[in-house]
Amino acid sequence: MFEWLVVLKVIGVLTATLWCLCWCRAWWHSRQYIDIPINLSPEEGNLGALPPLSVLIPACNEAASIELTALGLLEQTYTNLQLILINDRSTDETGAIIDRLAAENEKITAIHIDVLPDGWLGKVHALHVATEQAAGEWLLYTDADVHFEPNALVELMQFAQAHEIDHLAGLPRMKPSGVLLEIAIAAFYTSSMFFVSAKRVANVDDPLAVGVGALNLVRASVLKQTEGFEWLKMETIDDVGLGLMMKRGGGRAMVARAVEQISLEWYQDITEMAGGLEKNSPGLTKYSLVRATGLLAILPVTVFGFVCTFYLPLISLVAVWAATILFPVLFMSTFSRQSSLSRMSFFLFPVGLTMLWFIFARALLLLWSRGGVQWRGTQYGIEQLRSGQRLDL
Repeated sequence: MFEWLVVLKVIGVLTATLWCLCWCRAWWHSRQYIDIPINLSPEEGNLGALPPLSVLIPACNEAASIELTALGLLEQTYTNLQLILINDRSTDETGAIIDRLAAENEKITAIHIDVLPDGWLGKVHALHVATEQAAGEWLLYTDADVHFEPNALVELMQFAQAHEIDHLAGLPRMKPSGVLLEIAIAAFYTSSMFFVSAKRVANVDDPLAVGVGALNLVRASVLKQTEGFEWLKMETIDDVGLGLMMKRGGGRAMVARAVEQISLEWYQDITEMAGGLEKNSPGLTKYSLVRATGLLAILPVTVFGFVCTFYLPLISLVAVWAATILFPVLFMSTFSRQSSLSRMSFFLFPVGLTMLWFIFARALLLLWSRGGVQWRGTQYGIEQLRSGQRLDL
């Protein structure tokens, strides 16, 4: 009995120690990210010297947001601009809105996709079709619900050129519509900081790649040297897949915070977030039941570890839990300032992580019960997804 108590105490101390180290790692990685600066006087720059830029926006049932996003891009100070709007099999008014906008402005190119070829994910196929019609020396892949500040494109391009990179992934300012959603996004942000080192992304010899659906700015000449979107046609985590593809093609990559340039409401509520992550979150398991079980076990094992701390003597217990609480408090102000999310949302990280766990568990349950992923009316089998995955997670 005594030996078991010792084991439980050791488990408790190790769990608390790993918890603190994880916060330190996330904080250390977060310091590697720099902010894309604001150009307060765009008229002083030679905007005409900036290279031709094509902005590509795939839209499936985005009637509520596509027009505002498009109009915001048309009002940009960037002069040499092409805007490509892709209606990907929408069943709402998205196609009609895109046609009207294209008729009213010569900078807009409208593309309509009515049929999805076999073996393609819808968004990846839409990007593939649009890329073939893009005329810019640089291509910006973004989403239909992203808001761009008036001088954003100039600032993004000047930043990319100043750092001599071929792929810029930009983290947007998040505008959660509710408290629970903000807590979940804060947990997602913290977890991302733990795993993604900006220095590793920038290292051309390191295989770690990153991509952001809201802002992937790439040099077209380097993109042409890659395998192309056909290589990614079944990659559910397509934004990161693009980053990997650019690195494989010899591109120099960088990830930075673009909170002064772009913003978005990432989902309307937790329910919508759960639905949105159905497609890509199972890819983290590489569609392996064993790996899925292992990833799902992390949270309950961690909870068990913290329960074990209650077998410690009172003084040790107080010290362990003081450290457990102190580390989130130490770093939550930094994360809040970087992400524009509230400090309290980071302090409630365990709550957010639990919500993400249930969202992930739900996605995996649907994956294995359906024998694949159902996305935008199309069924993709597990073997098909596994063979088409390009990310080595």
